[in-house]
Amino acid sequence: MSAMVLIMIICAYLLGSVSSAVLICRIFKLPDPRTSGSNNPGATNVLRIGGKLPAFLVLFCDMAKGIIRFGQVTFSISTL
Repeated sequence: MSAMVLIMIICAYLLGSVSSAVLICRIFKLPDPRTSGSNNPGATNVLRIGGKLPAFLVLFCDMAKGIIRFGQVTFSISTL
């Protein structure tokens, strides 16, 4: 396994472990989504407890995490 692949795996793990719902709720001083509403840290629960703007930001951040990882893998495969 090359060093680049190992770095990509570690970055993917670290990026995926960040809960954008919890971060956005802390920024907006909302209750913890893991213990409020449906107890699910996702955009729909943040919509229930915080409104449209925090929910949109959670959805955007979650989508951006996936797009960033997909783009990095696509770029690294195309350079091989």
